[in-house]
Amino acid sequence: MKHLADQIKQALSALAYSDIGERVGRREKHAALFSNDAHPVPTSTTPSRKWIALGVGDTLPLHVMSYVIGACRRMRADLLLLSVDAMRVRHLLTEYLPDLHGIECRTEELPSTSAAAVLHALDLHHGVLFAVSGADNDPLRPLLRARRGLRSPVPVVLVSPKPPDVPAAIRLKVARA
Repeated sequence: MKHLADQIKQALSALAYSDIGERVGRREKHAALFSNDAHPVPTSTTPSRKWIALGVGDTLPLHVMSYVIGACRRMRADLLLLSVDAMRVRHLLTEYLPDLHGIECRTEELPSTSAAAVLHALDLHHGVLFAVSGADNDPLRPLLRARRGLRSPVPVVLVSPKPPDVPAAIRLKVARA
């Protein structure tokens, strides 16, 4: 009976660590599942961070920043800024600092604006919910028109200042009613 109890404990332990498999390697999974009582597995008290990635080009338009700040607040996520020039990002963020209070901002400086460099930066940060592109020259633009081989690991949202077509919106409401 002792063997069955040990198997049940092991199964329950595996369920407790089931989401750990996406973020750690084979050795860490094995250590978490088959831990020895003499060597307890350290547990992290901080939850994994959620990020919203923003491509930053030469400008940070107001409509893009208001969308991103609202999304970060609603989803309780932090902001990952992807740019070729980190100093320019710092300068562009100064006018939005009061609105960004409580949101951690991290800048990832890219070696180039190629899709491969952006994909590499997104792979470095676990927990990216989605990416936002709003300016014509931001680094995320190549992912919007990427070929099949270079698919983004996260959805890319294009934020445009253009208002929606009013007659189309009215037709949509009439069709739903």
